[in-house]
Parts: sequence; C-alpha cells; structure tokens
Amino acid sequence: GSWKGGVFQMWTLSRIICMGMLTGLSLADICTRRIPSLWLIIGSLLAAGYQIAAGEEDIWLILGGVGVGILFLAVSRFTGESMGYGDSWAILILGIYLGLWELLTALTGAFFLLAAVSAAGLAAKKMSKRLRIPFYPFLTAGYLMSVIW
Repeated sequence: GSWKGGVFQMWTLSRIICMGMLTGLSLADICTRRIPSLWLIIGSLLAAGYQIAAGEEDIWLILGGVGVGILFLAVSRFTGESMGYGDSWAILILGIYLGLWELLTALTGAFFLLAAVSAAGLAAKKMSKRLRIPFYPFLTAGYLMSVIW
C-alpha cells in the first residue's frame, strides 16, 4: 500500500519539477538564446537521482534514452551546432529521466510541433529558412504531450 503511494507521489513531484525546469529553460531560450549550464548540470543530477531512487525503469531503456541523447550531442557537434548543445543536453537528461520510449514520444511531439510552426511560418512568409527557432518550447510541449499520453 503505502510504498506504491510513495512511488506515485515521487513520480508526480518529479513530473512537476521537470515541467517547471523545462518551462524556465524555454523562457531562457526564447529571451536569451542561451541555456545556463548550471541548470543542465542540476537537471542531469536530478534525473540520475530520480532513477536511482525510483529504480522502476529498465536499465536498458534508460541506456537507450542516453544513447539517443548522445546521438543528438553528436549531431550538434558535427553540424556546427545547427541544433545547439543545450538542446541536445536536454534530450540526454530527458533520456535518463524518461527512458527510451517516453523520450521518443516527447521528441516526436516536439518535432511535429516544430515542423507545423515552421511550415505555417514559411507559408505565411513570416520567416525565412535561415531563421533559428528556439527548440526548448517545443521540447517542453513534447514532454507535456508525453506525460498526458
């Protein structure tokens, strides 16, 4: 009884903390186009701590999520940060926290929303192909979609 309730409360609290951090980082991304490294370090520690404390996710799914994050960091490196390191680091953190399948759900939502906004902006001739769009708001929306899903 109470152990299951405690795990659920920890899950709920961790989701609220994650959503709060993503929202704050989205605002930073929109306003300054920079992501504070300190917040990414804190997020990394919180994600790892959550997995250690909860211990409910399959280690292979966590490693799969980490692998996706590392892949995005490599993309950042080899494209001269077409996708910024801060964005990729967030994907790595979410991979640790969510595991492979929930991370892929969040990324699917994020990239779908980003594509829709980009297509609408290009169609309305309100943006150029060279415009750099902050990714954190889309990652935050994708994360929220994955929680609701």
